[in-house]
Amino acid sequence: TAKICEITLVAIGAVSPFRFYTFKQLFAERYPNSEVPSQSFLEWLVGFTEGDGCFTVNSRGTPIYVITKSTVDVQILEHIRRTLGFGRVIKQGTRTSRFVVEDKASVTLLVALFNGNLVFPLKQASFAKFLEAFNKRSRAQVVEFNPSLVSPTLNDSWLLGFTDAEGCFTCSFLGNSNAYRFRFLLSQEGEINFSVFTHISTLIGGVVRPHYYAGVTELTVNGVRNVKGVFNYFDTYSLHTKKAKSYQIWREVHLAILNGEHLSPESRAVLKAKAATININ
Repeated sequence: TAKICEITLVAIGAVSPFRFYTFKQLFAERYPNSEVPSQSFLEWLVGFTEGDGCFTVNSRGTPIYVITKSTVDVQILEHIRRTLGFGRVIKQGTRTSRFVVEDKASVTLLVALFNGNLVFPLKQASFAKFLEAFNKRSRAQVVEFNPSLVSPTLNDSWLLGFTDAEGCFTCSFLGNSNAYRFRFLLSQEGEINFSVFTHISTLIGGVVRPHYYAGVTELTVNGVRNVKGVFNYFDTYSLHTKKAKSYQIWREVHLAILNGEHLSPESRAVLKAKAATININ
């Protein structure tokens, strides 16, 4: 029989700000012989959805949940499908794959999962329309929209999921000098999301500013001496997508820079070539 837990301790003295009791209860009722997805997976999925997910309503008024990812990372969509036990993964062209949920029973579970557990105001606004469409088509009791927004912490997996979707680890070596840029980047459309990035900067450091693309907000953690908070988090919470490899190389380049390998022409050339593979996928 599936087991559920209302409150999950994620670290000593810390309780997750995400509340999935209703989802876990409904999941256990629908799939009594299946394992309920873990707290950490659900936190990760919320973050991943806020980056690469979409709450849509088609022309017939049907609410549809979609996550779009490069086919290079199709395995993460298959992992989501297997863990949830519903939805389907389809190819969209030669380079893109999607995880899609549109049947009523599964959407009911997703409504329970995301209602009151979103972080970004703009994503919550699209979910509100999604929920409105769901309620119009539902013959059961109307689900009341929960307007609460969650503030993620360093003791949950939300930032992990969002980084798997939208994060970028970069290092570039400039010209013929010893200069370089070593950065961790997060970005999201919607100036209304600025306060969320400001909150994230209090967790891992960095500077929040408008992106050069209009209406996009960006968090930048810049410099080898300023990424301790980034390392502390991602050394504890391991990335699930191809970005795990990027992070590993990024960390190795960081150590090489601290050891002065960027200062000699020979080792700098090797390091520059290695840095170029960070985001090769």
